[in-house]
Amino acid sequence: MYSIGVNESNKTQRLRISGIFIPKKCFASLIFLCGDKLGTAIRIDRPKMLIGRDSEVVDIALDDDVASRVHAQIFTLTSDDGEKQFWFSDLGSTNGTLLNGILLAKQDPKQLRDGDKIKIGRQLFKFALLDELEVEYQERVHELIVHDDLTGLLTRKSFAFELERELVRSQRHRHEFCILMMDIDFFKKVNDTYGHLIGSEVLHLTAKVIQRTLRDSDVVARYGGEEFIALLPETAKHKGIEAADRVREAMEKYRFPASLHDPEAFINITISIGVAEFPSDKLNSTALIEAADQALYEAKQTGRNRVCIFKNS
Repeated sequence: MYSIGVNESNKTQRLRISGIFIPKKCFASLIFLCGDKLGTAIRIDRPKMLIGRDSEVVDIALDDDVASRVHAQIFTLTSDDGEKQFWFSDLGSTNGTLLNGILLAKQDPKQLRDGDKIKIGRQLFKFALLDELEVEYQERVHELIVHDDLTGLLTRKSFAFELERELVRSQRHRHEFCILMMDIDFFKKVNDTYGHLIGSEVLHLTAKVIQRTLRDSDVVARYGGEEFIALLPETAKHKGIEAADRVREAMEKYRFPASLHDPEAFINITISIGVAEFPSDKLNSTALIEAADQALYEAKQTGRNRVCIFKNS
């Protein structure tokens, strides 16, 4: 905290700053500089950390088919004067590793310096020594990049990354999964009748209803405007339909506020939902979303407040 000394003259006031702003400790971190994890800071908190594609073996897993299964490592050494040092080495990867733009020789460790850039596959990192405030800042930056500010859900772009990741995983393990495309019924009427502040609150609360109704493992995003989308991993179509109907019923029962001043004023809001399944309906992410959207269109056209499934012609 800080306080400002009272000074009745025109002199510059004296600012007294307490020690709370003085960084107490630095943490070695790898910061993602591109991709779906942009802004994420991973703390280097073990003597050795492996980096690569195989999530069952490495400590820092990369969703990147250009990276090797076990691509590189960061490890710590202590110098003669007791200083902790961070070292990096390529572990014989197929496509190599760049450190500050220079291709590393395999199995030839290099000491890392604050600000060094590391390129593995399509991923770019910065090695940094961050204090507590900088760690908090990086976490907040990542939060703002990947989440919608109004609803707290993933953004459309972040959802696309999650969908691609699930597509690869489901292909590898032969799992089914479902996409739910959801749209609030007559949302324009809500804005026109009750105002945009109430409309924003309806969007915020709709996100909460959907999240509460679905599983923690399901991925929910705001797709745009009053549209929401959800990814249900390892879920067959009949289970996806059941989940969609639970969301529909929860929305129908929820009492949405109709006024910012009258706690007794409520409005009823309903939602229409389209369901598509991988792999029986479509095999790629774009086609799956289009299939769910087509099913949503049918739900809208046939009366709203209902769940429809994609029908292969």
